[in-house]
Amino acid sequence: MTLDLKLLDTFSALARHSAERHKVLSENVANADTPDYKAKDVQPFQEFYSDIRARSGGEAVAPPTQQMDVKSITSPNGNNVSLDEQLLHTAEAKGQHDMAMAVYKKTLDLFRMALGKNM
Repeated sequence: MTLDLKLLDTFSALARHSAERHKVLSENVANADTPDYKAKDVQPFQEFYSDIRARSGGEAVAPPTQQMDVKSITSPNGNNVSLDEQLLHTAEAKGQHDMAMAVYKKTLDLFRMALGKNM
């Protein structure tokens, strides 16, 4: 009998993707006043996960390091970072990370309960 843990792989990939996205978004916020800086974002999780499933035969791999340019209004100094937009995306990334960690924790709690180690 084999134990299929694809659910944990999926949510582990979501947590890593969210952490990477948070890193990219924080760089955008840090460069909000830098002339000619262009805001970036990572590939959406749905596309990322479809790509890694196709490439790796189902095993989760590290999130993409490529960054995608964001289309938004450019200020007179050439910068296109909108702090409101970046904070909204940051909250979205945090929500995805929190969800992934909650599912991961509940799954481990179920394993502990099944093993009789309910702590």
